[in-house]
Amino acid sequence: MLTIYAPLHNPKSKAFEVFKGIEKSWPEKTLIKDNSKESEPEPNSMFWGFVSNNLEMIQKLESRKHNYWFTDTPYFGRFDNNNLLKNNHYWRICKNKIHAKFIPDCKSDRFDQFKINIKAPDMKGSHILVCPSSATVNNYIGYPNWTEDTVNLLKKITDRPIRIREKPRGRGTSGPSVAKTPLSEDLRDSWACVTSCSISAVEAVCLGKPVFCHEKSFASPMGNLHLEDIETPAYLDPEPWLYSLAYQQYTPEEFENGKVIEFLLAQGLM
Repeated sequence: MLTIYAPLHNPKSKAFEVFKGIEKSWPEKTLIKDNSKESEPEPNSMFWGFVSNNLEMIQKLESRKHNYWFTDTPYFGRFDNNNLLKNNHYWRICKNKIHAKFIPDCKSDRFDQFKINIKAPDMKGSHILVCPSSATVNNYIGYPNWTEDTVNLLKKITDRPIRIREKPRGRGTSGPSVAKTPLSEDLRDSWACVTSCSISAVEAVCLGKPVFCHEKSFASPMGNLHLEDIETPAYLDPEPWLYSLAYQQYTPEEFENGKVIEFLLAQGLM
């Protein structure tokens, strides 16, 4: 049985775009529980984001080595409230992780549909852009003081200007209500993007910027884990990693019609 911990107290939550589809297509029986009223998770559970008691329950499942599924915002194709259709936006799904793992040899078709131009390595930037994850995610990876520690270390090893881009306020963060500038603008003249586990790494890689991240980050396959290498970053071929990400996110329609199940079965995840 799959136990889905849903925000039943918030029936307008985007989580139900995923969960309603899962209820129709999942090969096992499903049971929905209110994540705001539960704290003892069942094995083989599914969550959407770090809302209510989800973080606590996920940590318990990980400590018990029980399987769980995590769904949340995608890497490409986020929803637009002004143009919301079942087939034009995506949600990610991951097993026993909050972010996608690297799956080699994925085809390019799911990535190609976004028509993203991957730029060549850009070695002309000046400032270092620090993109913290939410406080909740930094707590999850065991590094609540990541931003302060990272900036202090950078100041010791480089004279480059350091620009901090706080995560816009939302679940698990106390940043600004909206971003002051588009991420692409902050990245434009940057030397590198430094993040704990933020999806900003995806846009940075697509713009040809090297990414430095925490070892637990989904961006770790891009090769830069040590800030001491900030002046000599590695530039790896991003395509296999980007293709892998695109195969771990699906539209509400695909959650409903079984496309997600087809992929999970093909990868031996079910």
